[in-house]
Amino acid sequence: MHQITFRLYIYLLCLLCFSASLSAHTLKESTAQVILRDGQVEITIITQQDHLIIAMQNDLAWLMGDLQEVMPDNLSAAKQQAFIAHSLQKSTQLTVNNKSIDIQTGKLVAHEKGEIEITLQAKHQFEMVKDISVSFSKTLGVVHVSFVKPQYALVKAGQAASASF
Repeated sequence: MHQITFRLYIYLLCLLCFSASLSAHTLKESTAQVILRDGQVEITIITQQDHLIIAMQNDLAWLMGDLQEVMPDNLSAAKQQAFIAHSLQKSTQLTVNNKSIDIQTGKLVAHEKGEIEITLQAKHQFEMVKDISVSFSKTLGVVHVSFVKPQYALVKAGQAASASF
């Protein structure tokens, strides 16, 4: 009985340590913009690369089901970026009009101060979009999301354009 209690205690202690370290590294300013266009959806995610690498190299996160695959430690910078783009492409879930949509492409661009911008694209066949939903990998932490549906207009020289919301 003591052995089971001891193991449970160790497991809970490890889980608590993991949670504390993950929350200490949780990025509070990850952002995503979901843009609905005719026949496609574009998702742009901006986050800190160092945070994402730490989160994606966490074996315990993989064991808990938060990751589909653990990022190897010895990857070059280019391979790390490719791994991140591919992982986020596979783990981001998109639904349009309550139908799951596959994300076809993912690319990553590195910016100053360790920020990275990941752009995901998906095509859809709906003439009228009534609702859209997106969920992200837990490795991103909290994500502030904005949804955009552009309104297009041709503005003649000297004329004004307007939009209603």
